Amino acid sequence: MRLTATLYWGAIGPETEYTVIPILAAAFLALIALLGGMLFGFAAGRSFGFQSDIGEALVADAICTCFRRPHVLLNNVTLPTQEGTTQIDHVLVADTGIFVIETKRYSGWIFGHPNDPQWTQVIYRKKSRFQNPNRQNYGHVKALQALFALPPDAFFPLVVFTGDAEFKTDLGPAVLKLPDLIAHLSAERPVLFDERKMAYVVGRIEMTRLRRSVETDEYHLNSVRQRIGPFTT
Repeated sequence: MRLTATLYWGAIGPETEYTVIPILAAAFLALIALLGGMLFGFAAGRSFGFQSDIGEALVADAICTCFRRPHVLLNNVTLPTQEGTTQIDHVLVADTGIFVIETKRYSGWIFGHPNDPQWTQVIYRKKSRFQNPNRQNYGHVKALQALFALPPDAFFPLVVFTGDAEFKTDLGPAVLKLPDLIAHLSAERPVLFDERKMAYVVGRIEMTRLRRSVETDEYHLNSVRQRIGPFTT
């Protein structure tokens, strides 16, 4: 699992004294203000990702603490595709298969059907449409399948909702809430991989995935917008 560093912000205290020439001091303060404004805009532009990051952290924590079968969990996997890139929240390589997990942290009522292009979220009569995550995850599975000569039934797509959303329609058997995740992963299935095969699968993914960075995230978002428009990614 890759670790993500957290940046802590500080500020110049009122006790700071400037002994440089006034012009240089003014230029320095202007530069600080400019950089601060750029960083504030950078953070504000990505605030939409905080909720999804929380959801992904909850899923990863549940798997790491409660899933007892042999496994390796890979998070935030970005793979190159013919159309650009695809970004997968979690790839769980277990002895019973490869679980491809898309995480959604939503509240309110969720309406939709497994094959609908879009689903609907309703909060206090306000409706918002978002891309069907089953269809989104289908592309993730295909990108992973392209790396291996494995049968299709070795891959298990899952969509996990981590918020307090309430499903008002049948969204399909691959759509779960977080409390049901571990029981689903632990269900009786044939053992497909020994330790060597699991190590091969993990190594192949690690060799192919793109390094996580701001540039990688921006490239992926632009790739998604070009393919499907301004839906949830």
